Amino acid sequence: MTNMKMKKVLVALAAGLVCAMTLTACGNSNSSSNADSLPKARFTPDKKVPSWQKDTKHSASLTWYVNFDWYKRAGWGKDTVSAQIKKDMNIDVKFVAGNDDKLNTMMASGKLPDLVTFDRQLAVAQNAKKFALPLNTLSKKYDPYFLATAAKPQTVKWYTQPDGNLYTYPSFSTNEDDYKDGNVVADQVFIVRKDIYEKIGKPNMSTPEGFLKALQEAKKAAPKTDNGTALVPFASTALDIQNGGDGALGGTLQDFLRIPLTKDGKWYDRDADPEYLTWLDTFRQAYSEGLITNAQFADNDNTMKEKMTQGTYFAYLHSNTKGLNEYMADNNRRNPKQTYIAVDGPKNSKGQEPQFTGGSISGWTNTFITKNTKEPQKAMELLTYMASKHGTMVTTFGVKDKTYTMKDGQAVLTPDVEALRNKDAATYDKKHGMGSYWEVADDPYAISMGEKPAATISQMVEWASNKVAPRFEVENIDPTPGTALARNLTAINTDRVQTLVKVIKTGSKSEADKIWKDFLARRKNNNWDEIVKTRNEQVAKNIKKLK
Repeated sequence: MTNMKMKKVLVALAAGLVCAMTLTACGNSNSSSNADSLPKARFTPDKKVPSWQKDTKHSASLTWYVNFDWYKRAGWGKDTVSAQIKKDMNIDVKFVAGNDDKLNTMMASGKLPDLVTFDRQLAVAQNAKKFALPLNTLSKKYDPYFLATAAKPQTVKWYTQPDGNLYTYPSFSTNEDDYKDGNVVADQVFIVRKDIYEKIGKPNMSTPEGFLKALQEAKKAAPKTDNGTALVPFASTALDIQNGGDGALGGTLQDFLRIPLTKDGKWYDRDADPEYLTWLDTFRQAYSEGLITNAQFADNDNTMKEKMTQGTYFAYLHSNTKGLNEYMADNNRRNPKQTYIAVDGPKNSKGQEPQFTGGSISGWTNTFITKNTKEPQKAMELLTYMASKHGTMVTTFGVKDKTYTMKDGQAVLTPDVEALRNKDAATYDKKHGMGSYWEVADDPYAISMGEKPAATISQMVEWASNKVAPRFEVENIDPTPGTALARNLTAINTDRVQTLVKVIKTGSKSEADKIWKDFLARRKNNNWDEIVKTRNEQVAKNIKKLK
């Protein structure tokens, strides 16, 4: 590489860092595809008919950047879903995967693809108007069907900015109507190995006493796994101790204990709730008896899930049920008698049922059509297609009478497709792609039309199905990413998870109580009061926005 080329790369990387840290204008705001200079529509659009149905003669190739290294597609048109979209729209799409560094470099250079998708919490999302075309403008000019029918009105209202523009559309947005209609599922679960659970008499594990006793009995009943390693009586979602990731020992456990998130319209400090402290001490006792091992604090998520395929754990508190599908399938193939099932886990002292979120109105990721696109009409048509009911059916179930049939108004995967889904998730994804084009996915509609979890986790999902409630008022309440206050919160969260580990490893309750109390007080050193104030202000704004 020449010195000049190296200099250009270093400049781009430096600019990307500035973009990420300071929320400066990133992207090319002078593109010829700006909202005020968009090409004319190729026909008169109709809000009752999606434009992709009229625009089939015009072919186009789009590039779609997805900011996750793991998002890899075999190639457009090679799986059932993308082949159908290509057929419907006369379009080719090249998906490009990447990470935050790659995204920041692209933003700094101003050379963006047609569409970009990234986690909505990234700082760069705050600068959408600098690099993205307003979807309301694109919809009005090219595809009014998007706002009239495809997009969810409550989601559009939530994401519309003070300037009146809608710059992005989310994946997995769940609104109030979705909850009312029962088209939501939780993603938290407490599971046990069924064979051991039944062997020790199906004990009640919802109280601290019953929980500890069950772990003790499990260790006696099955001290070794099939491969000769020691059984681990209890584990939970992997921690990220260096970066503040609490696994299932924070919000997930607090959800099981039904600790409120707000009280009297104010943010509630769940970490100081007595019910939470009781269960932290229960885990401390479990660790002191060897019922929780040091691997809990060393293993990453993949390692722990791989151990699950060997039946290593008796009980497991997990924060991502959908992520268990492939591992449960591997475990069940190894020994179907050692399958895992969901049972009642930790509860509060009143014995109340847990309460989980079934999804947020903000969703997970945000997708934007950039000002760099030379195909704004086709890009808008693609977004409309994938957000619409028709698109949801294609991306979720594939092609009617090929991969699914309709029965009593519900889509049912054909037997061979369903069998492949439960037997070999990787091949299922490569061959069909159902569930893989989720960039603007509408899960609640898919659920209403018959989407069901894989057989390996269906009982777990069913267990949590009546334990969900919206919590829109606490969405996006933390300080803006990239600000000093956000860095304060990051420091607190890192301190928090490291303190959790200390509490669980501590020998006495009194010492553990002091360690946690000191942490709660120590938060003030990182502008805790200002963080709480920010959260309360945002809670108030959210409540107002929801009216």
